[in-house]
Amino acid sequence: MGIYKNGGFQSGDFQSRKFEPGECAVSDLIIRGGYVVDPSQDLEGTMDVEIRAGRVRRIAPRIEPRGRPTLNARGRIVTPGLVDLHCHFFEGVSHYGVNLEASMLARGVTAAVDTGSAGSQTFSTFRSGFLDPARMTTRAFLNISAGGLLIDGLGENVDMRALRVEDAVECYGRNRDILLGMKVRLSRNVVERSGGRPLDAALDASKALRVPLMVHVGDTPDSLPKILKKLRPGDVLTHAFHGRAEGILDRRGRVRRAVWEARDRGILLDVAHGRASFSFDTLEAAMAQGLMPGNLSTDLHTHCIDGPVYDFPNLMSKFLALGFSLGQVVRLSTQTAAAWLGMEGEIGTLRPGARGDVAVLRMREGRFRFTDSEGAHRRGGRMLEAVCVVLGGEALRPSGKNRRRLRRVS
Repeated sequence: MGIYKNGGFQSGDFQSRKFEPGECAVSDLIIRGGYVVDPSQDLEGTMDVEIRAGRVRRIAPRIEPRGRPTLNARGRIVTPGLVDLHCHFFEGVSHYGVNLEASMLARGVTAAVDTGSAGSQTFSTFRSGFLDPARMTTRAFLNISAGGLLIDGLGENVDMRALRVEDAVECYGRNRDILLGMKVRLSRNVVERSGGRPLDAALDASKALRVPLMVHVGDTPDSLPKILKKLRPGDVLTHAFHGRAEGILDRRGRVRRAVWEARDRGILLDVAHGRASFSFDTLEAAMAQGLMPGNLSTDLHTHCIDGPVYDFPNLMSKFLALGFSLGQVVRLSTQTAAAWLGMEGEIGTLRPGARGDVAVLRMREGRFRFTDSEGAHRRGGRMLEAVCVVLGGEALRPSGKNRRRLRRVS
């Protein structure tokens, strides 16, 4: 029996060539003979993908290279670059932060969203040191707590003096081009005696800014229906399928009416697996009643990168083991998140004109055991692994000892 282990990419080990801040290499490339899966076009089959000047030009059964660089993808799965709507990469500052390129780009993720690692007092450092220099697509949610996620074991919302709505609104206004919305965590250990007031503060800021709010739930002091009643269309319920108190299921195991109503009025049910926020039992019970996840996301951070999450392809493999088709898994990992980001046609797709961002995956066959955040297991026969990533037409592949580096494919 095979059990997936983290590939061991380390901070600073991602290499190709030197880039200027904000620069992304663009080039021409023909990806040949891969099994293309692009749900945004209802496309699935063995085809070539042509990238010209960093943009997808066309997909066809056979494209002649005519002297242009090629990437042999025969026997591999070719998808749009993966889009992770929930992760943490404020490395070295937030205790959650992982290395953006080694932990995500190397694993097929070409667009990543940091969800609240930084607040109004730390966001300028986060932006200048991490968001702006990134060559992949990056966006962020701003934490309503001024410091963001800084200290392990100390909830950022335990003291309402840290939740400065005016400062958050001012910071957001200066960074609207890269911010997506506000973020608040509501678990009991994060809010302690401040109760429901952090949610109200975050709502005040998001309403003043007219932007979405992402709400972290799981073991919340307030009931989930009470929380959901305050959310608006376009807001995000993240960790929606956790197995802790105040979840989407009632005591009889039925999906709560408030959850159906929230979904129907346009609240996104984000998976965000993480260390403690995903339950096989909860998801399977919800799916049996017709409630499906709105998208897949990892909540990848330092406390779950060595298990139970590992990386995005491992999360996709879990959903294959749960009975999802390959097309469904790819759609939830690309198209749906891109649509929520308002970047449909730009990322999460291989349509002509889209960014030339591609994940090349290997499908291993065998016997694999997958673990959720509750320690429960499911077995599956397929494991996806990233073998190459294409960013703006530049192909990069893990290399070196323990595949800890990425080199440009020449």
